[in-house]
Amino acid sequence: MRVLLVRLDGVGDAAVCVPLVAGLRAAGHEVGVALTTRNAGIFAPHAILAEHVLERIPWPAHGSTPASTARARDEIAALRYDAALIASEEPEAYALAQPIAQRVGFTTGWARPFKTLWVRRRVTRAVSREQRSGSGDAHEVEILYRLGAGLVASREPSADAAALRTVLADAAAPARAGVLLQAGTKWNSTGVPDDVLRRVVAALEPRGLRVIAAPQEAAAASKALGVTAETFASLRDWVAAIDGADTVITVDTGAAHVAGMLGVRVLDVFPDRDFAAQVRRWRPWAGPYSALRASALTGGAGQPLIETAFDGD
Repeated sequence: MRVLLVRLDGVGDAAVCVPLVAGLRAAGHEVGVALTTRNAGIFAPHAILAEHVLERIPWPAHGSTPASTARARDEIAALRYDAALIASEEPEAYALAQPIAQRVGFTTGWARPFKTLWVRRRVTRAVSREQRSGSGDAHEVEILYRLGAGLVASREPSADAAALRTVLADAAAPARAGVLLQAGTKWNSTGVPDDVLRRVVAALEPRGLRVIAAPQEAAAASKALGVTAETFASLRDWVAAIDGADTVITVDTGAAHVAGMLGVRVLDVFPDRDFAAQVRRWRPWAGPYSALRASALTGGAGQPLIETAFDGD
């Protein structure tokens, strides 16, 4: 079958779909993806049938440009997909999949009854995202994998990084070296102020640290940290940089999920609030990782504890 995955969200949202894509491919299906300009290019070209890209209208407006939406619809129609797996909540994701015979999407039960009814009218099979009894430890990867029930051979998503990396990487795993720190505004919202992050950067510079950032955040990150944050021309280049690192340090972002799928070690920083639940749901899926509370980045003497996280390895 030809299966369309609709993921009109961010980079991390697309990355946690990697085991689902891998499971569909292992079952012999051809997989196309509907993405946006925020996450287009995240999947290796050889791993997908086609990439249909919608250009998002700048915030605070919602939706995508009419021209890019029309183009994506034409491309999707031409490929005659048999099924659509809708992993996004936006109404346009359901509209994009509407002409496809089989449509699978998420509902949230009585937590959002009107949205649930709206979705059920637009899909041929609904999958509940509610935390069922005994399933409170479900990872986001496991939840998304439910969309593929009946289409994938295995009941559980693969956690084999060697197999999953083929969905993201263009080549075999390289010789890895150095430390990448993904900078950005989310460090502050996670509970790590700039002065703490500057000390972390200083502590890791002897290890060959590279600071990277999204193009729209690079200038602010460079100023806040006192270093030059590298950017990349495309997500393919960014994925390759992560793949070549020995360790990636980040808050809960797309970098953590991409690194985990590639088998790269991750030092993942989460907010103190609901720390255990956040780690269960959003930890790197397949690769080695250490999870740290934001407050644990500085000790009583104000020194970064990043070095401690490396010492045990």
